[in-house]
Amino acid sequence: MKLKLKNYKGQAAMTDSLFFLTIIVALCVLLFQFSATYGERVDLAINNLYFKEYTNSSLKTIYYTDIPLDNTKDIEDSLETDYLITSLKSDYLSDEKIGYSDINSLNKDDVKDLSKYNLFHTIKSLMYALPNYDYIYYIQESSGQKFIYFMLKINNFEDNELEQLYYLCEPTSINPVRNVVQRTNKIYSSSSPQIYQTKDTGEVRATSNLTIWPSTSSINKEYLEGRLDSLTDNEIENITNLKCKEYIE
Repeated sequence: MKLKLKNYKGQAAMTDSLFFLTIIVALCVLLFQFSATYGERVDLAINNLYFKEYTNSSLKTIYYTDIPLDNTKDIEDSLETDYLITSLKSDYLSDEKIGYSDINSLNKDDVKDLSKYNLFHTIKSLMYALPNYDYIYYIQESSGQKFIYFMLKINNFEDNELEQLYYLCEPTSINPVRNVVQRTNKIYSSSSPQIYQTKDTGEVRATSNLTIWPSTSSINKEYLEGRLDSLTDNEIENITNLKCKEYIE
């Protein structure tokens, strides 16, 4: 009887030892995984914070850029200047649109398109600091039905050469816009509320958005290039809804 009790005690001690050893091994593995990926996670967090801050700062810079009030003069020669956001709101007041041309067009030689022209090149110059990133900038009514302005920049890599393509678009909804970038796993975006005034309807609330992503990321370029053979009828309709036109100086 005493021998059996000793055997049971020995088996219990062995089981407890193995169980304790299993816990120690599991903790060591978890600590190793945490320490091995700690630097990567810190680097990712810093990158996310940097690009988020960049998009936030860019939106502020866009609207508080000085432009000449005299449309015939450069900023250096003009005696009177004002913020770009003031020009945009004044332009929108008359006919509920920015510029005289269609939203997906830009006539650089028409002074009626000056606000749109200044907005386009302000965004373009701000993004020179990130040449390896693509981006979308738009102003949309908060109701979600109408885009006031829409700009898209894509880096096209062909034959080891970089070609920067700029588009002005007129989507009928936000869905085709999401379809373009839905495959991108690294995307950074900032938004800002705005209020415009109109002669007839009064106050119009809108949202401006700047979204950037690495040019090496995979996106659905078929929504821009019009390759219809591999798309469904619904996807083809979304391409039509995007209504992009390439802008060439």
